[in-house]
Amino acid sequence: MIKRPTFHWLMLLALPMAPGLVQSAGTGGLIDGGIDTITEQVERRAEALVERKMTERTRERIVNADELPEQLQRQLSELLPVRTRNGDTAFYEARQIDGSRAVARQWLITATEGELDLLRRPSVTILEQQKLEGLGLTVVRFRVRPEMDSREALQEFLPELSERLDRNHIYRPQSRSSSSVSKNGAPAVSSVCTDSVRIGMVDTAISNEHPAFSQAEIVQKPFLAVENHTGELAAPRAHGTAVASVLVGASTPQTQPRLPGATLFNASVFYEGSEATSGATLAHLLEGLNWLAKQNTSVINISLTGPDNRILAAAIKSLQQKGPLLVAAVGNEGPAAPPLYPAAYEGVIGVTAVDNSRALYRWANRGEHVTFAARGVDVPVAHPNGGQIQDSGTSLAAPVVTALLACSLPRWGKEQALEALIDNAEDLGDEGRDPSFGHGFLDDQSERFRNQPAG
Repeated sequence: MIKRPTFHWLMLLALPMAPGLVQSAGTGGLIDGGIDTITEQVERRAEALVERKMTERTRERIVNADELPEQLQRQLSELLPVRTRNGDTAFYEARQIDGSRAVARQWLITATEGELDLLRRPSVTILEQQKLEGLGLTVVRFRVRPEMDSREALQEFLPELSERLDRNHIYRPQSRSSSSVSKNGAPAVSSVCTDSVRIGMVDTAISNEHPAFSQAEIVQKPFLAVENHTGELAAPRAHGTAVASVLVGASTPQTQPRLPGATLFNASVFYEGSEATSGATLAHLLEGLNWLAKQNTSVINISLTGPDNRILAAAIKSLQQKGPLLVAAVGNEGPAAPPLYPAAYEGVIGVTAVDNSRALYRWANRGEHVTFAARGVDVPVAHPNGGQIQDSGTSLAAPVVTALLACSLPRWGKEQALEALIDNAEDLGDEGRDPSFGHGFLDDQSERFRNQPAG
């Protein structure tokens, strides 16, 4: 997040690069609001300077203390450019005070057409207005000047709308490559049911040309467009391919997937970041959830986490009212980490991971929002470049529970399907529901779950 003092320093550098900029505005232009245009152009030039400095120094990972002010050094490390496939900078990821990341200076708000007039002020630039009919929401995305880039400032600036706005946060996938192979080996996977179920997931793109998906029915749609750019953000494939292989992939031609009769709808919302990281902006995540809401899915798998967000909370509540059950990974930030979202929202089925010995994954989040545990350590998954690897994480446990629910819902309602899973869960840890294992471990390969008859 770039603060005002830094921009003042950067403006001094940017102004000489724009000779005649102030002169061309003229007195009348300033009176008519031309000063806002000048400020906006100077800020853009300042941001360009920041990006250039970052690009020059990132290769060496060194910023000499005598070259830049101390404050700018700190902020350079907290800003990461995100680029399109064409190499253009689409936006910056900015680290927030609470440790979360968000698109720098971008906010979202649920507003009516009439309320948009409140946003039409010199310090606000409206970037996009979307009517998300599947979610029943109209969302406006806007950018603010550096001095307005805080909740406190916006509460004072927009008191009527302050409870319906939040940052354009960044959300992350929740799996990690395993560093070792499980000593006990992974159990063979059999189908849970052969019903023609419709399930959704929001993730990275899926490499559906992988042999594991040769018999799978996968429909996917990307949500990676960026305003003012002809190209989209680059789409990673590893995480979504791994999660999809747990749901509908066959590890060998001789084995069946968990859901051989399923149609999987995947909303590809993650962009490829720097240093092999990936993220999804809330704006793109909302577009993906909106599309899934229209696909008549019974369950939606969400193997990503991030901070609490007013707009995301509203979208999740709307989805729950429309029908599909939501299954989400609880996260891999460790036992002491705070709750992550959307798994921690009320009514979302939060899933943690255990290994083949039923020991809890050491990086799994804990909390009252944990509903079930499933296998998620050293799981064989499809790799986008072909073949298989072993991954670990709550991301890979969530689709196990998604598959079980998808098979139960044709026969029972949502409440009965959940009660059936609770009754069949193996109690681990403290007696009853606990913050580590929830209601307990769901072994989808046990006789009680495998090859359930059609409803």
